[in-house]
Order: sequence, then C-alpha cells, then structure tokens
Amino acid sequence: MKPRDRFLKAIKLEEADRVPQLIRWGKEIGQRLSAIFGVAGPELGLRIGNDAVVCQVGINAEMEMSKGDLAEGETYKSEWGVVYQRQSGFNNPIEHPLKSREDLKDYTFPDPHDPKRIREIETVMQKYHEDYAVIVDLSSSLFEAAMAHLRGMQDFILDCYDDSEWAGSVLDGLADYYLQLGIHAVESGVDVVRIGDDIGTQTGMLIPPELWRDLVKPRIKRMIQAFKKTNPDIIMLYHSCGDFRPIIGDLIEVGVQFLSTMQRVGTMDPYEIKREFGDKVAFKGGLDTQQLMPNGTPEAVRRGVKDILKAYAPGGGYVFMPAHLLYQDVPTDNIWAMLESVKDYGKYPLKF
Repeated sequence: MKPRDRFLKAIKLEEADRVPQLIRWGKEIGQRLSAIFGVAGPELGLRIGNDAVVCQVGINAEMEMSKGDLAEGETYKSEWGVVYQRQSGFNNPIEHPLKSREDLKDYTFPDPHDPKRIREIETVMQKYHEDYAVIVDLSSSLFEAAMAHLRGMQDFILDCYDDSEWAGSVLDGLADYYLQLGIHAVESGVDVVRIGDDIGTQTGMLIPPELWRDLVKPRIKRMIQAFKKTNPDIIMLYHSCGDFRPIIGDLIEVGVQFLSTMQRVGTMDPYEIKREFGDKVAFKGGLDTQQLMPNGTPEAVRRGVKDILKAYAPGGGYVFMPAHLLYQDVPTDNIWAMLESVKDYGKYPLKF
C-alpha cells in the first residue's frame, strides 16, 4: 500500500495495513537525525517512515523562515510587521504591529496571491504527491495569529472582551488572507489543509467556549466553506495544543474531519475522546512530549506508544504522531524506541 493511500484511509476512519505516521521535529533534532541518515527536509521524514509531507505557509512560516540564520539575540522583522528575536533556539515575537486598536486602520495584510507563497507547494506536489499525502499548514490561522503575532496575548484577549467588534475585524482580516491563500493550496491538488490556533492550555481553553463560538467559529466556518466549494474532497485538519475538548463538537459541525495534536492534558483523555467522537473525526498525535519523550526510559516510551495506539487506532481514524515537535531535550534512544514501537504495535489487525 502506498503511504498516501494508507494516510487517507486512516482519515476516512478505516483500517489500512498499519497505522500511518507523521513525525515532525525542531531544528536540533533534525540536525541530529540528518547526521545519522544523510538526508534532510522532507526526505528525512520519509526515511523514518512518514506517510505525508507538510508545507507550511502563512504567518508561522514567516516566523520560522530565518530560524536557521539568526544568532541568539538577533532580531528579524517579517512582512507582517512582527519583530522576532532568537531566544533559546526559538524565534519569539517581541514587537507587534497592532500596538493600539487605532493601528488596524493603517495596517495592510500581506498579499495572499503572491506566487512565492505556493512555490514550495508546487515543488512538493510534483516530487511527492504520487506516493505521499501532502498537507498544507496554514496555522496560526486566526486567534493565535492575532494574539501571539499581531497584537500580543494580553492585549488581544482583553480586546475580545472590551471591544469584540474590533477583535472580529482583526480575525476577519486574517480569515480573508488565509481563505485566499488556502484556495490556492486547494487548487494545487493537495490532500489536506491544516488550520488552527493554540486555543488550549494545560487545564482548559484560553477563552471561554462561548466567546470562541462568537468570535472564531464563524470565521473558521467561512474558510472551510470556501475550501470545500473549491474542492469538496479536501480534508480539513484542525490543530490546537492543550485542552480544546469543549469545542471538538463545534469543529466537527463546521466541517473539520481530522484533529491534532491531542495532548493528554486537562479533559483530553484519549479513550474518552475516541469513544465520543471517533465515529465522526480522525485524530493525529497524543504521545507525550513534555515528560515521556524527554525524560522517560526507552521502555517507558514503548509503553506510551502502545497506550496511545490502543486508545486511538482501533477501527482506523488515527495517524501516529507525538503531541508536538520533538525538541533537543529528547534522547536519540527514545526516538528509536518510538519508531520501533509504532512498527511493532501499529500493524492491523491490532494486537495488544
């Protein structure tokens, strides 16, 4: 079975020959694995068994674009007007273009029709799409883009309460941008469009579900409707870190077919979520990257992989992935244990 077929079969809530995987990592892990396998970029992911290739476009891609060039403490200003500084291996926003609400009047969003935005997508499609699923990643899409990048976390959350109309205008500008950019991605023939925001924390949502439904949900619905109109078969993947269980039903309602990253925090119990939503939506992720992968033994990692597969994989509808990128604190032995365990325990019919 081709990796692409395996990946798409899982999203259709069907069992394939084995559980597909999509593992991603930070710069340091990528360098470590590249030194071992002698390849980098998408080729490295395919070498370790990934069934899909990801192209990231949008504001997060802009944040990361100079990641390899910036020295610690150096800054970079993106075309969104956000200033990022290299801090402990990450590009962190330190200056936001919407310093006040008045700044929105003169703010210009980037051009979603700029051909440079889909060049990587076109290259990946030509090289990999015959055999591998292709995902275009548009996150951070709405709430996170406004909060973390354009306005600042504290200010934007206060805006949502103090001037929801203004906050909605920011979200509309983002939705318009990503809607057009996403249509270009869908027209290129990709399999999956990934949208999303880190709306969850370790114990619940950053804003109440009711406020999310008022401000964010209608914009997500508008985007998905546009993508589905362009290609009814496009698969919609929604991502959030943390606990976003209260809105999973809402996401399914507006057309999301695939959820990640399924961190096991707060009310995000994988067995309960599979029972409640597993006949309506597929899942990706779940393996703990906060404690297990950096601090656990290889044997503990094997048990963790087995447990997450036992929760999500029966009947299909699951793509294996850690609950976040793998960062430099993850020992190489734990990466091998993870990869071997997916092969050992992820063959259908499952045997635990």
